[in-house]
Order: sequence, then C-alpha cells, then structure tokens
Amino acid sequence: MSIYENKAGSFSLFKNENRTDDNNQPHYNGNGKDMNGKDFQVSAWVTTSKAGTTYFSCKMQEPYKKDKTPDLEIATKTHLEPDLPF
Repeated sequence: MSIYENKAGSFSLFKNENRTDDNNQPHYNGNGKDMNGKDFQVSAWVTTSKAGTTYFSCKMQEPYKKDKTPDLEIATKTHLEPDLPF
C-alpha cells in the first residue's frame, strides 16, 4: 500500500464509513496541507440549504494528537504523598 503525501495547498477527502444517521460524524474526512505546508484535518457534512441546494459544510482544524502519557501514570504522579513511610 502506498502512502500519499498531500502537497502544500491541497487536501484529500474520504467517505467516513463510521457515519450513521444517529451520530453527528462528518460524511467525509481527510487530511491536507495549508499553503505553508502545515498539516490540517478536514471534515465535510452533506447539507441542504433553506433554498433546497445541496452543498458541503466543511471544517478545518489542527490534526488530532493522542496524549502519549498513560492515565495511570498521571494519576500516580499527582497522588503521591511525600511523607509515606515506605
């Protein structure tokens, strides 16, 4: 499988297979690069205007980055008491 790298000023959208009528997830999502080459995420919803015209309502945001610190490690560090006898 080849890995596609977006060029500056472009993005790619893919159908969101996890979308259902019961959730508010975007119909399409993808990644791109702004004109300066900085990464961003794109989400798109298929929407209908009051006049009945179908269009894409889109959102751009910084890429999601999962916190690399495990929750247990954070809890342990914040709940240590310095005067424990062991």
